[in-house]
Amino acid sequence: MYQTFKHYLLANKFTKFTVALSGGVDSVVLLHLAKRFRDELGTIELKAVHVNHGLSDNAPDWQKFCQALCQSWQIPFEASEVSLNLSPRQSLEAIARDARYQAIKYSMLTGSCLLVGQHIDDQVETFFIRLKRGAGLLGLGAMTRESTNDVGLFIVRPLLDFTRNEIEQYATEHALTHITDESNTDDRFDRNFLRNQVLPLLNARFQGFNRTVQRVTQLLQSQQQLLDEYIAEDAKLCVQGNKIFLENLHSFSRTRIENLIRYWLKNKHLRLPSQKVLNQIVEQGLNAKADAQVQIHCGDFMVCRYQSALYVVLPEAFAAKDVFNIILDEIDTAGRIFKRVQSHHGIRLPHESESVSLRFNIGSEQFTLKKRNCTKSVNTWLKEEKVPPWQRPYVAGVFYNDKLVQVIGLGVDKHAYAQNGVLWIEEE
Repeated sequence: MYQTFKHYLLANKFTKFTVALSGGVDSVVLLHLAKRFRDELGTIELKAVHVNHGLSDNAPDWQKFCQALCQSWQIPFEASEVSLNLSPRQSLEAIARDARYQAIKYSMLTGSCLLVGQHIDDQVETFFIRLKRGAGLLGLGAMTRESTNDVGLFIVRPLLDFTRNEIEQYATEHALTHITDESNTDDRFDRNFLRNQVLPLLNARFQGFNRTVQRVTQLLQSQQQLLDEYIAEDAKLCVQGNKIFLENLHSFSRTRIENLIRYWLKNKHLRLPSQKVLNQIVEQGLNAKADAQVQIHCGDFMVCRYQSALYVVLPEAFAAKDVFNIILDEIDTAGRIFKRVQSHHGIRLPHESESVSLRFNIGSEQFTLKKRNCTKSVNTWLKEEKVPPWQRPYVAGVFYNDKLVQVIGLGVDKHAYAQNGVLWIEEE
């Protein structure tokens, strides 16, 4: 197992790792393998992170176990506590997973990939859970060895070729202790029901059943990869950044359009919508009138139509707040970064009596656009530039005192224009 682990990481030139450590046998074995790899090479950076969901009375003891284990192996350790707010019709497993990844994101070793201990048995369980949900080719391919999830974590699964029994045997051979989560015996959870009741019967009846399912998932992943290569050619015709142009879709079949939308969302690391929601995107997005403002909620994001394009709209893009009395050349507001740069065609520097501010929701401001030598409201200018309505309140304006001197992404005010001046820009 160690040689396979080592060969895979060396082949992919990974050198910085964060291990997701629950304290269970899978993650303890994974951490032990990573420790051996670090000790052998001497150039590996390693960290372990533990997320305490607070769902068990034993959770504090599990955290202490993980901390003590890392201390004994001289591995940097960080723990996070999360609280789960379960809404109606939401899966506890899904909510816990999302909260776990969000917490891990802020504990990661900078520049590292996240190692998780998922294995063949987990893969088979995932296959059947997705089969129950009616997943298609992409979903039934289950977990890939490497993936980027919807919070931007690059996840690596180096144990995906090993069974739970092989992992437990490794733990026994190396005298590794681990914790046991009592919730794993609760068959109210679908994954536990499959693990404890269904899959043991299938493996007893059909020799090597789990490995057969694993081969099926690998075949499905291969077929999906081939399909993606064809869809990528369609994307070159229709997709630009966060939008799909609809003009070129009218000659596509329904299946081809659905696959293109899935490909578009997957490449943006977004959770794929259900077939019901995908149907809404296709039917409303393509068949609406040209002036219709279609907004389809897809959980953590929306797909909107404006004129002849579909857009992905992320809520975090709209969280920025006004910033006053700016004295720096770079500011960060809710993750949106704005910089002041030198420009041959920009705005003048502020006078000593003028304070600089960055403001949003500026649509009603009157603005004399230098390149057009004409005064209109900012909303009118943005409409002429075909900026979608839901984006207009979040376009940023630069003010000197209460005078709007630049609309970022649109242009500068005629009366504040200066050769060899400055411009404010937003980083992509």
